[in-house]
Amino acid sequence: MKKILEYSGLLLVSLLLTACATTPFKVADRYNFDNELKEAKEISSLRIKSWESIDVQSLIIENDLKDYYLLILNRPAPALPSAESIGATRTVNKIKKGFDNIVVPDSSGTESYIIHNIYKLESRDQATEIKNRLKRY
Repeated sequence: MKKILEYSGLLLVSLLLTACATTPFKVADRYNFDNELKEAKEISSLRIKSWESIDVQSLIIENDLKDYYLLILNRPAPALPSAESIGATRTVNKIKKGFDNIVVPDSSGTESYIIHNIYKLESRDQATEIKNRLKRY
């Protein structure tokens, strides 16, 4: 009987750990621009020309075609604001939301963050406006 209780306890703990590991992150409402900006499922480009972090969960990138995009990560990346470089996984020269990752170096190596959403920005001015708005939080 004691063994059954021990196994039941271990099973319960492992189920709880599995549930926690697979629970998706909730992205804060302040990152929802669905009613304002054009959502993009992917970025078609061979190169990221420049990038700028806004906060721990968002950044703006410019591709080699001089298009600007707002990327929202699925969870906070504490090292993003101070990172000197980032990486991006790609799917056949495209960066896709929900599939590809932004890779941020941190004190323990690197950490990957799934791209939760991508918004196409109309201009550098709009990128600055969005950046200023998000920095107010």
